[in-house]
Amino acid sequence: MTKQEIQDYVDKLTLYLEQKKGKQVFDWLYSLLEKLQNWQLQEKLQSLEETYKTMLRYLADGIQDPSRDKIYAHLVYSLYQIADIAVFQIKTIHDHALFYERKRACRSYVPETTAELIAELEDKTGQMALLSLSEGEERIPQWKELDLQKEIIVRKLFYKVWLSDPWTNDEKTRWAGLLKTQPDAENLPCLIVTGLTLNLLEVFDEKKAMLLFEAIQNKNEDVRERALTGMVLFLRKYDYRLPVYPAIIECVHQLAEDPKFIRKIRHILLQFILSRETEKITQKINSELIPELMKKIGSTENIQTKLTDWMADTGLEEKNPEWQTIIENSGLQEQFQELTELQMEGADVMHSSFIHLKNYPFFNEPGNWFLPFTLPGEGIEDKQLARLADVLATSTLLCNSDKYSFYLSISQMPEKYRKSMIEQFSAESDAMNEIRKEELPDASKTIDYRARQYIQDLYRFYKLHPRRKDFEDIFEWQPEFYKVPSIHRLMKDSESLLMIGEYYFNKNYFEEAGDIFDRLLQTDPTNDVLFQKKAYSLQMLGKLKEALDAYQKAELLNANHSWTIKKLAHLHRILKNTKDALLYYKKAEQLHPDNLSIQLSIGHCYLELKEYEQALKYYFKVEYLTKNKEKAWRPIAWTSFRMGKYQQATDYFNKLIESEPHFTDYLNAGHVQLASGHTKEAIRLYSSALETGKQSPEDFAALFANDIPDLMEAGVAQENIPFILDCIFYGFSSDVS
Repeated sequence: MTKQEIQDYVDKLTLYLEQKKGKQVFDWLYSLLEKLQNWQLQEKLQSLEETYKTMLRYLADGIQDPSRDKIYAHLVYSLYQIADIAVFQIKTIHDHALFYERKRACRSYVPETTAELIAELEDKTGQMALLSLSEGEERIPQWKELDLQKEIIVRKLFYKVWLSDPWTNDEKTRWAGLLKTQPDAENLPCLIVTGLTLNLLEVFDEKKAMLLFEAIQNKNEDVRERALTGMVLFLRKYDYRLPVYPAIIECVHQLAEDPKFIRKIRHILLQFILSRETEKITQKINSELIPELMKKIGSTENIQTKLTDWMADTGLEEKNPEWQTIIENSGLQEQFQELTELQMEGADVMHSSFIHLKNYPFFNEPGNWFLPFTLPGEGIEDKQLARLADVLATSTLLCNSDKYSFYLSISQMPEKYRKSMIEQFSAESDAMNEIRKEELPDASKTIDYRARQYIQDLYRFYKLHPRRKDFEDIFEWQPEFYKVPSIHRLMKDSESLLMIGEYYFNKNYFEEAGDIFDRLLQTDPTNDVLFQKKAYSLQMLGKLKEALDAYQKAELLNANHSWTIKKLAHLHRILKNTKDALLYYKKAEQLHPDNLSIQLSIGHCYLELKEYEQALKYYFKVEYLTKNKEKAWRPIAWTSFRMGKYQQATDYFNKLIESEPHFTDYLNAGHVQLASGHTKEAIRLYSSALETGKQSPEDFAALFANDIPDLMEAGVAQENIPFILDCIFYGFSSDVS
């Protein structure tokens, strides 16, 4: 069976179960099991079908069966279980994705049991402890060999979890004990939780899910953050199945009683929202910042290294003075500051720097993408690298995957460059940690760096792994987390929804933001600010009439809010409700009589209503009061033309042309001359418009056509206009002296 055929079976089965089409469910599963030829599963399915038929007979005979709901729930539970096992076994045979390739490879030899691996791990740990106590510095060669052996065992245990079949109760108990007994310093608990998560994203397993939820209470903070992240991903993938598993629902309910748990889940959702910014940031760096800096620096040498330093910098004066000058002269300082602020917020600004540093053999092992950075400095002979390892181990700047990339790349540098890079990174790491302490003191309001690092590790795995297409990209999944019922129930409090909504809103994800503001308004219908933000979101999505309605509701709740009034005026004008727009601009004028932008907009409304004298009054007022005269000159010139005051219009268009003319200034000035009967001068100005705007003749003619009604109203004969255009395109303007 192909991967798509298997998925079609799963989708159709899920649909039948949701619709309670029992007969189709059994028929579908029989056809699936025929391909597998698993007689044990077929016998179990036949037994379940007999139970279902008995339940139906009771119903047909009118027999009351108080246990029917319980029996049916168990049937659905068992049918899902059979389907899971069948699909998993079929994929193990036929699927060519990395997960199943590794699973088949593991079955090609007799692997050690989990108990054997654990015993060996404990033995190596004990030997290392003895060496540390007895042999001092001379222990390093043996210590390094033992550490390598430990790493191999830990990796095997990761595969044991990641590639495992559905667990028995005994297996679940054994792994639960291992999570509790391993010391905090070991990587194994973290990798177990990641292995659980990756396995669950491949196949449903209630026992693994329960252990994942139990790990949320683990004493190791890294383990807890990984388990929380895994739980969120599990709930999103399997929400539709949860009613069949009351034990899972009860576990989630118990966790939800802890406010700290709710805050942690909220922060994980926020980090996933921030991950949507990663590609934008990467694109900005690669397409804007790097090319501009390459121009300024004049060389591509070490550009990525220098950029990494600048991106993380918040005290540019501490860097090489020449680099500071380059940044200041490039006009990019504000963009670097923006990246710094994004990094402080938790955004992934380093992704672009490490995209090309995932090709080391170290990353051939999937588990290494999630390995906490724990290289021990005392086990490294090179003192500079030992220092770097220690700094990286405590740094919160980089995720673990990038720490390994950084360490591996630095270790291959010539010594003179290596020393400089290590010193710079060490200073930067210390500075950023201090800034975090000073500027982000309230841990309850900030995303834990462990969650940030782990989600960034996941992002790199799903976006950069050579076999990434073998995995369903969790960062492309829909729907959004807050729309998943089981997650929404955890986040339905106003504080959580508002924080998530603000994140979407501030990142310009207006569809999601508007949806959340809508949800909040259901419980807080008198909040004018929510209506404002909902309206703005709708406006940015192009839903102008809906936005207008929301702005009007905000106005009803806060009648004199100037921002709302100006938005209503603006939208009415866009929607061609000019009289309504004028009323709102007049109201805004009462609140801000000195606001020249409002004065100008009132003039525009009068112009659109063809009340030219009133329009000119406002335009002249703006001209008198503003420093940017061009803002008033254009509408004064055009209004004068519409009133037939051609000399006044000519005077103002000449001012614009002598300043910094736009091609429309030449075009409109040409209209004035054409209406005045000065055809040669009109052709000259039209030709200047064509040259300045760099349009094709077709585009210019289309723009010209928009103004034909105004020209006809000014007395220009319509039949002459095509000839005028041909004069322009033939270049007759050169004949005009």
